Amino acid sequence: MPTVSVQLQKQPLKNWSQAQTTVTKTVLKTKLDRPGWIPSHIKSDWDTYPYAYQTEEEMMPQGGPHGLLSAYICELLRSYLKEQNFMLLQDPFLLYRDIQNIKQRIAPDLLLMPFRFPAPSSYDMDVEPPPTCVVEITSPDSHQKDLDDNKMLYMGLGISTYLVIDAITPQGKLRNQMELRVWQLINGNTVEMMPDWEGCLVLPEMGLKVGASGQELFFIDRVTGNKLLNSTELKQALQSEVQRAELEARRAELEAQRAKASAKRALAASLRAAEEANELKQALQSEVQRAELEAQRAEIATKRAKVAEQRVAEEAKARYAAEAEIVRLKALLG
Repeated sequence: MPTVSVQLQKQPLKNWSQAQTTVTKTVLKTKLDRPGWIPSHIKSDWDTYPYAYQTEEEMMPQGGPHGLLSAYICELLRSYLKEQNFMLLQDPFLLYRDIQNIKQRIAPDLLLMPFRFPAPSSYDMDVEPPPTCVVEITSPDSHQKDLDDNKMLYMGLGISTYLVIDAITPQGKLRNQMELRVWQLINGNTVEMMPDWEGCLVLPEMGLKVGASGQELFFIDRVTGNKLLNSTELKQALQSEVQRAELEARRAELEAQRAKASAKRALAASLRAAEEANELKQALQSEVQRAELEAQRAEIATKRAKVAEQRVAEEAKARYAAEAEIVRLKALLG
């Protein structure tokens, strides 16, 4: 990002709150606190607006791949960061004081800060703590400055994390393979972080990991492990989810139809079984009735046989008695 030429702060501030208190006292004592970006020919009554007196370099719009990539990152991270109560400022002026306590300005491509609405147009370190993270996207004329000078400046200001996205070629085109570098301020020392086993770099203040695959820049939620989706990818994912849900609903409907058909078949089989059982019951009842009838008939026949047997016995007894009487009478008549 184009910046004005400033005297860089070579060492980190010892403590932001102490530095801020010192700066505030100095400002109160100095009635005319002349910022470093005021042109030398303006002796008095200068404009205190942070965007006044911009140089041609500062006013140059960041278009092409550089501007698109910066806008893409803002869009990609907006919802996620808002949930974390953070936001990204795009091309803001970061107002700070150099080693001589002169107020200066620099415009990082992206600056992380707590969520605020409306978003401020500048970030003044006289009243705000150092931002936790800044991002620079290299351009043909800022490549070395972003990697060296701006790194020293940002770390010197007490900014925790500095991400450089080396994405633009000297011809102003997007590199075939973007390169990422991250520095962190650890115990007052500037330490360049190494990629993890996935080739990603950690941005702890955002809770994200960042990586690049060719010309694709991506961010991963460190908690869930999910890749953040842009609006197009999110729309496609939602469409896929809708299609999947419709397919699942169709499958469920088919399963319900199959279950209904199976239930109908089971009911029909049950009815058939009931009918067969009823028929069998009726048949058994008929057999029982027939058996009872046969038993009754047999009983009647037995009774008849007994009656006939008694009758024969009685008749035989009567004949025997008659014959005995005849014999007795013949003997008497003798």
